[in-house]
Amino acid sequence: MIRGLLSLVCLCAALGALAAAPAAAQSARTVTLGRPVADSLTARDPQRRSGRAPYHVWQFEGRRGQRVAIDMISADFDSYVLLRDPDGYLVGTDDDSGDELNARLRAILGRDGTYRIVASAVGDTARGRYTLAVSGWETPAAPAPGQVAAIAAGETRDGVLEPGDELGGDGPYQDRWTFDAAAGARLRVELRSEDFDAYVVVVGPDGRIVGSDDDGLGDRNAMLALRTAVAGRYFVVASSFGDELRTGAYQLTVRQETGAFADPGKATPIQAGETKDGRLETGDAVGPRGPEDRWTFQGRAGEMVRLDAVSPDFDAYLVLRGAEAVVDSNDDGGDGTNALILLVLPSTGIYTAVVSAFSEGRSAGRYSLALATFAATAAPGRTARLTAGQRLAGRLERGDQTREDGSPQDTWEFDGRAGQDVTIELRSAAFDSYIELRDPAGAVVAENDDGLGEGTDSFVAVRLPRAGRYRVVVRGYGDGESSGLYEIALGEASPSVRPGLTREIRIGETAMGRLESGDSVIGDSTYADVLTFRPTMSGRVTILLRSSDFDAYLLLQDADGRTLASDDDGGSGTDAQLTYAVVAGRAYRIVANSYGGAERATGAYRITVRSAGN
Repeated sequence: MIRGLLSLVCLCAALGALAAAPAAAQSARTVTLGRPVADSLTARDPQRRSGRAPYHVWQFEGRRGQRVAIDMISADFDSYVLLRDPDGYLVGTDDDSGDELNARLRAILGRDGTYRIVASAVGDTARGRYTLAVSGWETPAAPAPGQVAAIAAGETRDGVLEPGDELGGDGPYQDRWTFDAAAGARLRVELRSEDFDAYVVVVGPDGRIVGSDDDGLGDRNAMLALRTAVAGRYFVVASSFGDELRTGAYQLTVRQETGAFADPGKATPIQAGETKDGRLETGDAVGPRGPEDRWTFQGRAGEMVRLDAVSPDFDAYLVLRGAEAVVDSNDDGGDGTNALILLVLPSTGIYTAVVSAFSEGRSAGRYSLALATFAATAAPGRTARLTAGQRLAGRLERGDQTREDGSPQDTWEFDGRAGQDVTIELRSAAFDSYIELRDPAGAVVAENDDGLGEGTDSFVAVRLPRAGRYRVVVRGYGDGESSGLYEIALGEASPSVRPGLTREIRIGETAMGRLESGDSVIGDSTYADVLTFRPTMSGRVTILLRSSDFDAYLLLQDADGRTLASDDDGGSGTDAQLTYAVVAGRAYRIVANSYGGAERATGAYRITVRSAGN
């Protein structure tokens, strides 16, 4: 009904003809509910037609409505399991839903009889020992099969796809849910499942499809962002992706989002220095990559601009247009999958920044767009001035100072104090950036290639050894000639975290510290520093812990020490990063720690707290 027409009879006949034959080539072993069995796949076993992997067939007696979980575990190969009903038709398959490369398949049996499990592997070279277990599966309380249930904005409800549910036009089971919405409501519909690849459809009061999604939340979970065009009763169809009859549990959430977003399909002005919230949703203009928002600003010839599109929901993509021609575009120039455009405007006039998702599979959700302008770049061949708190622009080009190999470099200078903690950030989309920091005597006190951890941008954080005039040398990495625009920023870091003491950090600050003897010791006997944080505004904040000395581990706690969120490798490499919705005036504890309890890691780190999306 929703995604095409294919009868259940045709589907089952096709699956039976394609897949039942291999299982019949081998006499079945027997497995009993609650009693694991062990065996080995060898070169003497028959092979599946698809992938040429060896397999064993196991059978068990099942009854209609029985809920079973099948686990195949192996340390020798990547497990793969299939389940067939008494007529040989495919009930489901699984590769990696268990831990590591182990398979886990949960199913609700549609009839009484003898079921067959095909225990196999991924790859034709797979050989070795495995364990197979069939156990009971306790499903959550959910509406009865085939029943239409109600869900309200702000609710999360459990559901189960199972025999007795309505069948979609192309085969899979589906559940229907209803919710009432006012015209113009901004909603976010999320469908999550560990048992199947989730697929969600929203149908409007007039019976027309408003939108659909497969993997909008990633990891086979679905998310649809929509703005309701009219008031009335809407339907959510919760199903599995593909034409197999998949069974399993899921969670459905309907959220109402608030905020000042651009109106769908309309261009919205943005001014230099502003950060605007946006949302890709149903009703937006549709471009080559799906829904897109358009933002306009007035630019001047020779003016340098920076555009940042940041999203927690999708891989952001930016296109800058001027007079209907594309001036520049970017996918991952910012941190992670965020987009960044940094350029000098070629002419005076109205420019349009188009925000969309790079991948059509994840094309909805919230984002922020920031516009910054720079009055001028550093003059070729001259030393320019840096001031803490500023972001300035430069260009490597002919006429600059040259290195021994003839490649250009720029020099910036600032006055520093002995013991002052500073950070220097260098970004460029044109070349692999490299920083050298020289003290008043000309000695190099810090240098860096890719310290920002994303792409080829550079970062140094250092305590100045003496007072005087410092010089920052900007160049490209390696011996080849580098040229193009860059952005440089000098920051003054907050005082370092002292051993065993707690200090405060604010939004926008970067603090440096060191895990060392004298620090607090947490449960696994590793060193930890504690910073306190009391936000002045409610909203989402991102906390980033970086270290080149140890595998960073980050915890966010409430004032009583209860853990609210934690992360190991959410940043780049072994850096930790988490995002959390905080409440204004409430006290929080940020714990900087190392991952693993085998040894007490020591070393320097830097920690930053910023508003999410900034």
